[in-house]
Amino acid sequence: MKKEEASIMAENTKRWKVIAILLFLLNLVFIAILIGQRANRKSTYCFSKVHMQFEPPDTRAAELFSDLTPEEINKVKEYMFSKKQLNLVPITQATVNSNYIFLIELFNPHKEAVLNYLESNGPKPERVARVVIFQGASSLPDVEEYLVGFLPEITWYIIHRPFNRKRPDMFNSRPRSIPEIYHLHTVMMPQIGDELYRILKESYGYWMNNCSTKCLLTVDLSPKGFESGDRESWILFNRYLEGLYVHPVSLEVLVDHRNANTSEWKIKKVYYNGQYFDSIEQFVSGYDKGTIRKVILPKLEKEDLIFSTFKQRGTFEANTKQRGPLEFEPDGQRFQLYGNLVQYMPWTFAFRVRSSTGLQIFDIRFNGERIAYELSFQEAISFYGGNTPAGTQVKAIDNGWLFGSKTFELLKSVDCPEHAVFVDLHHFVDTNEVLRFHNSLCVFEHNPAVPLRRHHADDKAGSFSFHGGAETHVLVVRTIHTVYNYDYVLDMIFYQNGMIEARVYATGFLLGQFFVEGGKRYGSQVQRDLLGNVHTHLFNFKLDMDLAGSENSFMTVSREFENISHPWSPGRRLIQPWVHRRVVSHEGEAAFRHGTTLPYLVFYNPKKENHWGHSRGFRLQLNSYAQPILPEGYGEEKGVTWSRYQVAVTRYHEIEVVSSNIYIQNNPWEPALDFNQFMRDNETIVEQDLVAWITTGFVHIPSAEDIPNTVTAGNTIGFVFRPFNFFNEDPSLASPDGVVVMPEQEESGEGKSFWVSEKTDRGETQKCFVKME
Repeated sequence: MKKEEASIMAENTKRWKVIAILLFLLNLVFIAILIGQRANRKSTYCFSKVHMQFEPPDTRAAELFSDLTPEEINKVKEYMFSKKQLNLVPITQATVNSNYIFLIELFNPHKEAVLNYLESNGPKPERVARVVIFQGASSLPDVEEYLVGFLPEITWYIIHRPFNRKRPDMFNSRPRSIPEIYHLHTVMMPQIGDELYRILKESYGYWMNNCSTKCLLTVDLSPKGFESGDRESWILFNRYLEGLYVHPVSLEVLVDHRNANTSEWKIKKVYYNGQYFDSIEQFVSGYDKGTIRKVILPKLEKEDLIFSTFKQRGTFEANTKQRGPLEFEPDGQRFQLYGNLVQYMPWTFAFRVRSSTGLQIFDIRFNGERIAYELSFQEAISFYGGNTPAGTQVKAIDNGWLFGSKTFELLKSVDCPEHAVFVDLHHFVDTNEVLRFHNSLCVFEHNPAVPLRRHHADDKAGSFSFHGGAETHVLVVRTIHTVYNYDYVLDMIFYQNGMIEARVYATGFLLGQFFVEGGKRYGSQVQRDLLGNVHTHLFNFKLDMDLAGSENSFMTVSREFENISHPWSPGRRLIQPWVHRRVVSHEGEAAFRHGTTLPYLVFYNPKKENHWGHSRGFRLQLNSYAQPILPEGYGEEKGVTWSRYQVAVTRYHEIEVVSSNIYIQNNPWEPALDFNQFMRDNETIVEQDLVAWITTGFVHIPSAEDIPNTVTAGNTIGFVFRPFNFFNEDPSLASPDGVVVMPEQEESGEGKSFWVSEKTDRGETQKCFVKME
């Protein structure tokens, strides 16, 4: 019986296997039929993965503008030390009355020589270094600049007097440096700290020497005085806590340190809690006698300290701990770096970071055609107001703080996207050795998540006709400069439609003053003893454009109104807009002051036209809220005369290559360079090599939300340089990022469009628009 049952079960198993196989085959046939039917009922529009062809571009411009390498800097240093007549000592051994090297950097070659080399196969310009030496050991201390060449084999050096200066820079105009900082803050101030120990401890609970976790730190400000030749600094005392710039106390001291002999330095004034004294002795005497208004700060506890930290705190109603979106490159990097030369889509350009001024971009080309010879950052200033010495004195001119060298390591995914390419920078400023700043410049492609262009069209019946557009992808070159309390994010951005954008974001800590009576007239009280002072940020750029060649002109294009007889209704009048084009012939007419509503500012080549008969050109468009910093000609305003103009257009000259320099911060009253001189000769600017000097900025009246520090959102300014009849149509039409979706004509009626990713038989991702019912 058991054998028969087993035989039956085996037979049934065989039948079920056969049935299963037949069902599986029938199912395959059925699926194949469905797939065939579905294929007939959809339309797929695919954009295959584009493999960028990175053929090495012409790198000659990059070779000319690459920053000095550490090896080159050391060769320059050794050569200068070999010249015994210079009497140089290492800065680590120097005092204020020594001769020492303050700065070594690349000296940009002359434009005429560069273009002769690039365009006419002329001789290659040699590499030359610029060296700044502080000569405190001279009988008449001064500052001297030298050009040193040619690298890599140096054979000569000569005195360099830029801007047609007739004499060396005044010694008291020099930027602050290690020997001076050391004596001022490590020798002189601790001595004063000893004299004031009892007062400091009683008033603030913080002091200077042997202070452990209760230390006061001293900070000096600029400009240093009221007139040329002065070198007097107000010294602030700040509690040495995280974000020390928002922890000032009510004491400030004025030091006269103009003499190269530090034994001649002296205290000129003392400020304490709204009161002024002529000496330390007078202040101490009044304090001990009880004849002055004393201040006793409450003891700082942990909850009081936290306002200046970035420690997570407060209420934020979010029910997730998920991370935010990240940007990535699905098919790999679409740009290449060849040293300091960038190739991105149709763009190529070279970059460097000048130690004094910052980021410079050279030989900017689109599809091989030069758009601009130079786009560079020139200067950042912030002028303050207040009712303490610090509040009234601070007029920061950041070249004097060597803005370009204040580049520090960038944090991935915060300062720059994770996928960015990072570049090390090297500086020789106020040092004895080459300083390497790891990952302090980044380059990345970015999707701003806004279409570059798009349109969704309906047909006459109201149905879908087509959808066209383009993704926006841009290339960003970014540096971030931390100058004292402020951080400036500087971007140069390149779009696929031929547009270039320069953008600055301001963040960092406030430079606050101790809050005293009447302080709210000059800002906002943002913490118990802290005033956020009103100040104005201005940023200056240079744009040396070469549009279809160097012989360019400038015109304003504006909308005007006309009042004419109505062409098809007799007896009626018609008021309508028309386009007014005005060629600007001289520099004096091409300077636009603040408060002026800007027309279209158009630079063009009058000898080159596009297909439609328009001169090929670009338009300059500002994003700015800038206002004048001071009345013209008053005080420190004389040192930053570029700040008077939103835009000023001048002819190119080799002696007018920068708008500011490192000496103006401490002598703005008789500046080593007066930008206004660029325009005083009122030269013609018709068919000339033109330069636009662009100023953007904003007024900052701080609020409580600037604690712990100022955010970038809302504190962003800049400008764009965009094609204006330069091309025959939008050049981004050639971009692989363009998209067109067409409807499928089916008897079954309209379907739905959507977009998917598919794999090719090679395993490569395709972007496809799929149209199906």
